[in-house]
Amino acid sequence: MMINYKLKTLKVGFLKTNCYIFQDNDTGNAMVIDPGDNGIYIKSILRDMDARCRLILLTHGHFDHILALGDIRRDNTIVAIHKKDADSLTARDLFSPMLDHDPRPFAPADFLFDADGVYNLAGFEFNVMNTPGHTPGSVCYIFDDLMFSGDTLFNGGVGRTDFKGGSDDDMKRSLERLYRLPGDFALYPGHDESSVLSDEKKYNLYFEQFRHK
Repeated sequence: MMINYKLKTLKVGFLKTNCYIFQDNDTGNAMVIDPGDNGIYIKSILRDMDARCRLILLTHGHFDHILALGDIRRDNTIVAIHKKDADSLTARDLFSPMLDHDPRPFAPADFLFDADGVYNLAGFEFNVMNTPGHTPGSVCYIFDDLMFSGDTLFNGGVGRTDFKGGSDDDMKRSLERLYRLPGDFALYPGHDESSVLSDEKKYNLYFEQFRHK
């Protein structure tokens, strides 16, 4: 059943990471996807929307997707990430040398995804696909006809695979899974502008290898 929702896109941090606020209009409850930085700003938008953050979903564990986690996390907020990226919330070395400060590690996640499938957390039902390549625990979240692809798939591109834990082979397999998905989805990536999965299948050069199989 389709949710009556609002969706707000914020660009946060010096890498202009996309942070998404998804609010159920019927309950006022919201989830935040990838609170990458500027926690005060994210909280101000939540207040403007009269939204209660009940769930924080992380598409992967890189610092530019989690830096505001400590600012917006509350006792009644569930933080969820794939188990293969779970250590990123408590490891210091992930933040250096890309930052000029070394923030305190965060508390562990409240929920770890360990398999693909449908989950229901904090009253939000969604599908999780593990799409390794950028990181081992990278995931795409699917809500009805919306896909939040993190740094797996961008508008016209894909995530880098040359960071620790990245893999060209894993990325190829993940992209092929996305290419073979039936139906269509509005695509909300971790950086840059939104797109539509069907357009990416037609025009994204990284899908070219699957078009004639």
